[in-house]
Amino acid sequence: MIKGFPHYQQLDEMDCGSTSLRMIAKYYGKEYSAEMLRNHCCM
Repeated sequence: MIKGFPHYQQLDEMDCGSTSLRMIAKYYGKEYSAEMLRNHCCM
């Protein structure tokens, strides 16, 4: 892991895309819920 980069655990095997987006958003100062990102990613 990169020091200073946020980490979130995937909730299941289908959650990799939304979890990755959540970590990237957090790194750039934005916070989104896992549920909101899953809904916007059509999962």
